[in-house]
Amino acid sequence: MSKNQVTFSFSGQAANQHVDFIVTDSRIKKDKIIDLGKISVSGGKGKLTLTVDVSRNGNQDVASWYKKSVNNNTRHMVHTARGSNSPEKLNFAVKGTLSIGSQRFDVCIGQGHYATTNNWHMAGNTISARANNKSAYLDNVYFITTSGSDEFNVADANTISEGKGFDLWTSTNTESLTPRFDLEGDALHPFPYHSGLLPSIGTMQSGYAFDTTGTAPTHRDFHLQLLSSNNSQYQNVLFKLNRITSAIEGNDVLKQTTIQFEGDGKPYMMNYGVSHAALPLGNQSYIYAGEYNKQWMTTLAKQNPDFRFRDLVLSGSHDAGMYEIHINDPKIAIQKMLDSNPVLASLELVGTQAGEQLLANLSLTQKDNAYTQLVTGTRYFDFRPAYGGNVFSMNQTYHLHNFIPGVVFNDFLTDIDKYLKENSNEFAIVRIAKSGIDTDNFTPLNQEQVEACLQASVSPSVGYQVTNSLDSFHELTLSQVAKGKRLIVLFGASNVNDSYNDEDYSASLNDPSAVITALNSTVQKNAQYQYTVLQLQNTGSAALKHYKSQIALHVTAWLNDLVFSGTGNLLQATKPTFDHATYTWLTQPDTVEAIAKQNGPVVVQNDFVDIALYQHALALSQQRYTQRVKEESNAMAEA
Repeated sequence: MSKNQVTFSFSGQAANQHVDFIVTDSRIKKDKIIDLGKISVSGGKGKLTLTVDVSRNGNQDVASWYKKSVNNNTRHMVHTARGSNSPEKLNFAVKGTLSIGSQRFDVCIGQGHYATTNNWHMAGNTISARANNKSAYLDNVYFITTSGSDEFNVADANTISEGKGFDLWTSTNTESLTPRFDLEGDALHPFPYHSGLLPSIGTMQSGYAFDTTGTAPTHRDFHLQLLSSNNSQYQNVLFKLNRITSAIEGNDVLKQTTIQFEGDGKPYMMNYGVSHAALPLGNQSYIYAGEYNKQWMTTLAKQNPDFRFRDLVLSGSHDAGMYEIHINDPKIAIQKMLDSNPVLASLELVGTQAGEQLLANLSLTQKDNAYTQLVTGTRYFDFRPAYGGNVFSMNQTYHLHNFIPGVVFNDFLTDIDKYLKENSNEFAIVRIAKSGIDTDNFTPLNQEQVEACLQASVSPSVGYQVTNSLDSFHELTLSQVAKGKRLIVLFGASNVNDSYNDEDYSASLNDPSAVITALNSTVQKNAQYQYTVLQLQNTGSAALKHYKSQIALHVTAWLNDLVFSGTGNLLQATKPTFDHATYTWLTQPDTVEAIAKQNGPVVVQNDFVDIALYQHALALSQQRYTQRVKEESNAMAEA
């Protein structure tokens, strides 16, 4: 009899986790299990040892049983020492649940034999192996390597190779769509749907893709893919990563637009982003996907005729017109930017070829035009119209992000009008704001000027109404609102419960905790506000003030990103980290309850609006409606 032992050693943050293994099944011969008394597990903090006290004799049936646990897919197998990725014989195999902290992974562990060496194999559907099957990812979070013939080393994946890979972020609301990342030289990284706390909302997922296989060839292909339920490929977007400089080649931010397509007769949407970012951020990539409905308000009204305006949770677009830049002299704007931001000034941009790319990387907040934002499910738009000089001109009135002009206001309105004409039971809200406009050089529109633009751009079949309050809409049903003038324009609105404050929203580039604090504080307010705005984005350029010393250590990288990179948009680089936290926050029971109690409609507002934002807003709308109907029913029963 021999004691056969394999060890799991953990490092990094994983070393602080309690590790255990619970045996659920085993084989030593065909249909013959191992006496549980022969299997012992020694778990604990950062270490695990599995001992199987049986004799060794290679068996094909055991190997088949082991491989069947992952449908014979070697991409889900990893092994120590030498030997085949798909073993022909195993001495024995044990199935069980590997616990790392609160996480649980179903795996099958077996011992094989090669020449004079006994080696160990591990398989699991959450394992994504690299080409040689000597290293692999576990659930895209941990990275497994091997030592000798009897040890698996497990580390946090994000500690493998900083700056030479990508953080991965995903969301999908259906089992029919699986986001997947494929970095050449690394494992495949699929993220199948996992149900969340809200109906029809999947959990936000994250992982890491890093290429540690050397520098040749210089460029690695990086694919953002969307797979069907049978693993056929719906979408594939290709980028290239330079292993020496970490530069990214591929679609610039403004070309990373919404993808609409049909699969199995259903309308699907994919939003994606790839960002080249210096430390402390690092390169970022995200895929959000799901089924969409261009007429979701219409559907909601048909399903629930008594659904009221005040039940709504709306997907909102922050700085909604910043998907274009119209600027005559970038150098003047850049100098203003440097004068107002000491950290940017410390990059010593004077003498560089800084131009419109720098302005785009610090000011663009959306990628899709207003029409496509509406297709994505957005129904609330934060717009800040102003014109240069002292003479009002519609053709020279833009969305203003500080001193950087975005889309022409009338072009924005024309897009909205087009959508609402095509979808006759939908409506939209545009809030005219003055905050964040450089009033030394630009003049915000007054109400008369706003109405002149509306008159020129909105068709009679759509109609518009300008108001400073949504209170009069609260008790109307969706159908009643849709029968009126369907573009609601808020001008001079006050008494709005808005989560934004300068301090919390500029607290960090990669830590959303201050924003979460602000959001929690906002939903706990009990005053009778006309509506509530929950801002989910951070203010990237303002947060730079906390990173002056770190940026100084990576000046060249920051210059390359901000000045020259078409994928160097700072706000998109922070988006997935904040989305992961804020979208998850939206699904928490306390948050859902607090949102349901708000007086009027609620807006969840973000940069680079996406399908996941819409999905969360729609699910929360349905929760609010259900809660209200339940409360009214209970009140009637008690009366």
